[in-house]
Amino acid sequence: MAEKRVTRKELLKEPDEFMTTTGEVIRYVRENPRVVSIAGVIALVCLLAVFGFFTYKKQQQTRSHELFEKAAGDYEALMRGPAPASPQQLDALFERFDLIAKDYPSLPAGEMALLYSGHVLYQKKDYAGALERYTRLQSSSLSKSGLEPLALYHIATTRFALKEYEEAKRLFEDLAKDTNSPYRREAYASVARIYEAMNKNKEAVQAYRQYLKMFPEAPDAAFVKARIADLAGEA
Repeated sequence: MAEKRVTRKELLKEPDEFMTTTGEVIRYVRENPRVVSIAGVIALVCLLAVFGFFTYKKQQQTRSHELFEKAAGDYEALMRGPAPASPQQLDALFERFDLIAKDYPSLPAGEMALLYSGHVLYQKKDYAGALERYTRLQSSSLSKSGLEPLALYHIATTRFALKEYEEAKRLFEDLAKDTNSPYRREAYASVARIYEAMNKNKEAVQAYRQYLKMFPEAPDAAFVKARIADLAGEA
């Protein structure tokens, strides 16, 4: 049996779904103006809140960056100065970095301020305080985004200063094994220096020779060769 065809005239008689829905919406708005007004106000408030949040975050990023750049510039100038930094100067710098780290803990500038506050404490010979700062940096977004070797290097250096030789040597050896680490050369040299500090001259000579084997064109190669000769004579 042939299927009955629907004529255009019959189609035009059927209600348009879009027009019907639109009409219902218009009718609802007319019948419930108060509800619609409240909903509109809520939507506007939400929109303004989102806009305000992103504006606030942008302002925070800009402000924190400016504060850190100024403090970091002052720190570098002080470290390059002709005279050693005074305790008062270091205290003032630490307060600035510490405040930035506390006020903007989740922003890059706050995390960099945490790193530099560790540097200042190290300069003050507060090695325990510096170690605490560097260790906290390991859980930061900066470390997770590729700067973990930086944190490890400073942790190892600080443990060396604390005379925690075995732990410092272990960390430097890990950095030396990492072919992508920018601190690989310093790590090899530090292992040798740790052996020297432990009065293990034979191991220190071996470590220095390994350093020269890995980095024959190192800028301190002449010094290392002289150090090998001295230690070999003392062994």
